[in-house]
Amino acid sequence: MSSEKEHNGAVSVLVCSKGRRTSLENLVTSIRKIHHRAIPEIVVVEETAHPKPIDGTRYIAHPIANLGIPFARNLALANATGQIIVFVDDDCILADSWLDALIEPILEDKTVVGTQGGVTVPETSNAIGWAESLLGFPGGGITRVLQANGQHRRTKEVSTLNCAYRRLVLEKTGGFNERLKVGGEDYLLAKQACEHGTCVFIPDALVYHEPRGGFGKIWTWFIRRGRAEIDLRKTGKVKDMPWWPFIRGWFLFKILAVVLASVFLPYGTIFAAVMLFVLYPGIQYARYFRWWHESPAPLSALIVLPAVKMVMDVAMDVGRIRGVAFDR
Repeated sequence: MSSEKEHNGAVSVLVCSKGRRTSLENLVTSIRKIHHRAIPEIVVVEETAHPKPIDGTRYIAHPIANLGIPFARNLALANATGQIIVFVDDDCILADSWLDALIEPILEDKTVVGTQGGVTVPETSNAIGWAESLLGFPGGGITRVLQANGQHRRTKEVSTLNCAYRRLVLEKTGGFNERLKVGGEDYLLAKQACEHGTCVFIPDALVYHEPRGGFGKIWTWFIRRGRAEIDLRKTGKVKDMPWWPFIRGWFLFKILAVVLASVFLPYGTIFAAVMLFVLYPGIQYARYFRWWHESPAPLSALIVLPAVKMVMDVAMDVGRIRGVAFDR
């Protein structure tokens, strides 16, 4: 366990927020309560027309200008003084010893440059919210936590909703790419940062992230994710993203193939119905049953999981199409 001396002045916790003031204040209170003996520096960047500093934080407000989350994160980083930089989303609830677990590998091993903590949803979440987490969103969800089985795992998948980096590595990468206004900036930074050393997934550094909890919100979220993926590809900075295999895997193309097959095959309508309403759900149930069984998720989460997955897949492709055709 890291010592009080190591915490004090060495760690900055960065929180970027927009339109979630109550959640933000609750999070700041939680950070201070959990670490009452050695409170880390807390840097809050809030996009708001009505700035209101929060006691015990380094508070920076900027006007609502839709500059994107990379701008806010770079602004927070510029105002932080710690040598270990922690990012956490403003709508997270922290597990006990969250910060200690998250930064301990960095303090103990000079080769570790970054860590990603586990992410799940509050136990009171509805079925759709639990299905999101079982499907791995965000940050790998409860499934990634269960797959780790309590062990630290090497990774290059680091999400800023719950992570820590050495400041030196962030400076070497140049921070977050502000061109990526709709997302993907943390994915790119992780790929670059983890080239400078080892990044580790820490399942016990757990946060409970507020789920979307409804099909409409998931649809909007994944359209944004699809657009972000295209923006990321346009930067040309991710080497392992060839276009053709990527496009070939789009879910909408698979649906189109099923529709075309149903036109030309005997009993085509039955074929399409079996593919979409029997085979597709069956594959999802087979893939996620074990993790549902090991999690606290209710049975209703498993039942709705294929529908949630389909909404995610279709919305992702719609976002990709929008990104290719309309975003600049």
